[in-house]
Amino acid sequence: MANIGTATQKSTYRVGGLKGDHCRDRIEHTLSHLPGVESVDVSISSKQVNVNYNPNVIASGYIEETLQTLGYSIQG
Repeated sequence: MANIGTATQKSTYRVGGLKGDHCRDRIEHTLSHLPGVESVDVSISSKQVNVNYNPNVIASGYIEETLQTLGYSIQG
């Protein structure tokens, strides 16, 4: 039997369009309900979203797409 592991990865996204608590709450609520996402921390002051997730369940690219679907831009 193969061991797929449960290692958690952390990704940080620089996000444009964060304007206040409503934005933070919306992002945290949406991302925390995605399968494989373990924790979400949004910093309005640094305009960053930190996500701990299981890469065996969800890809970082899908998290990024979800942020864009919510109307936020991802900044390099």
